[in-house]
Amino acid sequence: MQDKYNPDIAWVYSSDLEPALIMQKNPLESIKSIIRRMNLECEDGLPKEVYVTVFKEQFCSDSKWIIQMLPGDMLDLLMEIWESDQIEMDQERWDMVQYLKIFGLVTYRRGNPITGEPNELHYIEEMKDTFYFLLKSKKSRTIIKEYGEWEKIISGLFYYYGLIEIPVLHQRFTKIIKQVIPYELFQSFIKSRCSFWGMGMILQDVNKETEYFQHVNVENAELTLLYIREHPDLPYKVPEKEDLIYISEAGGLDNRWKGIGELGKILLDDMKMDYYQATVMVKMLVVLIQNSCEWKELQGKLSTLPFRSEEMKNEAVEAVTILYDKVPIFEYKGFNRQEFNKMFHQKQLKKKKEMFTIIEGGK
Repeated sequence: MQDKYNPDIAWVYSSDLEPALIMQKNPLESIKSIIRRMNLECEDGLPKEVYVTVFKEQFCSDSKWIIQMLPGDMLDLLMEIWESDQIEMDQERWDMVQYLKIFGLVTYRRGNPITGEPNELHYIEEMKDTFYFLLKSKKSRTIIKEYGEWEKIISGLFYYYGLIEIPVLHQRFTKIIKQVIPYELFQSFIKSRCSFWGMGMILQDVNKETEYFQHVNVENAELTLLYIREHPDLPYKVPEKEDLIYISEAGGLDNRWKGIGELGKILLDDMKMDYYQATVMVKMLVVLIQNSCEWKELQGKLSTLPFRSEEMKNEAVEAVTILYDKVPIFEYKGFNRQEFNKMFHQKQLKKKKEMFTIIEGGK
């Protein structure tokens, strides 16, 4: 029955509401941010209705925006809403529905277990008429799939680099996918892809007019940027595409890095931590290492754990020691300490060789 509450089900209805009325409910700064991400000029001090009009007209008049801004899983959910009378819902889907609402595509009402009111999703008929056949086309599905891979590769690079100039990121990206992508398209994709918003922010160096992406895990962007600029000869590491997709899907924690498996075994099997606690602990240590923390800081974090024996503690320290050398460092442009020290050593040897010249004919 449609009038009965079910937390895992939402009933779907069409709505003739104006998309602008739904967009109007977004915070003003959110609307202005989206307009800027569309590379449109955004003057301050105008009425909110003006910004909403610009947002809606641009979003609906150029078909690239819905494909470029919304990731594939959100568009799949949108298609399911358009084609169903009821759909299954979980928290992840409710989160996606909130994003769809930002763009005036749907609105919703959460149910009430006490009164028995059901969950309801209302798709906006005008937006379905505008985008349904576009998103249904084979060409669009191909682009959506391709953009999904782009997103994973780029987010993987963010986990390695932490802070990077967007033009340099473009060079690394095209090298990895072995395909020529116009910089303007890449820049637009980075700025507009809504699933990137929570990963960090785009910064602009006013003096050099250079844009950077700063990952949320970077603790001190100024120091990281200073070190990067002091080592212009150090190239950015270019991981394999498969590795970038893996780390993106794993939320920045590559279980194949040496030390992670060993430490995880100790936390899960020996200390009987639950999986979530163990993952949080390992992730915290990884982020510290990526931010070039001192070894004593890692020791301090480990000392708070309730080791049952000195042997167990020593095993954990040994695992973290390995991790300390193997995790990519933001300041080292994605190289780990072991790789960086090896390159530094090789450069020193090269300098020594260049200090001397062999004199022919000597005895």
